[in-house]
Amino acid sequence: MNSENEEIVREACRVIWTDGQIERAGEFYTEDFTADYPNANWGEGLEGVKALARRVRQGMPDVSESIDLIVSDGDYVVVELTVSGTHKGVMYGVAPTNKVLSYRDVTILRLERGKIVEQRGLTDFLSVFIQLGLVDSPAR
Repeated sequence: MNSENEEIVREACRVIWTDGQIERAGEFYTEDFTADYPNANWGEGLEGVKALARRVRQGMPDVSESIDLIVSDGDYVVVELTVSGTHKGVMYGVAPTNKVLSYRDVTILRLERGKIVEQRGLTDFLSVFIQLGLVDSPAR
């Protein structure tokens, strides 16, 4: 277990994604950071992180991430998050609905020398699209 890496990930979640201090991204992510998320365009490097954070905040200005589970092993940290916020800006081409959205994200991060160098994961976009009314909820 590497509690130092876990703490860096916790701080990145709080500072950048919940508090919206996007310009501090360089404290947590390397310049050559890479991301691999199906159906999510992070862009390139540190500037890609900042651009994605701005897009998320445009759609949900009050977005917050809560960590439900965090596990680390060596250079890797795995985190399960609940992301929530109020849809007050255009998201995925949908005008603001003022609905409170909540969805899961599972992320695997690799850190080197105290910074996140790569990240991959899955975001539950189906839940987002159902909450936005873009698709019907599947029958249970």
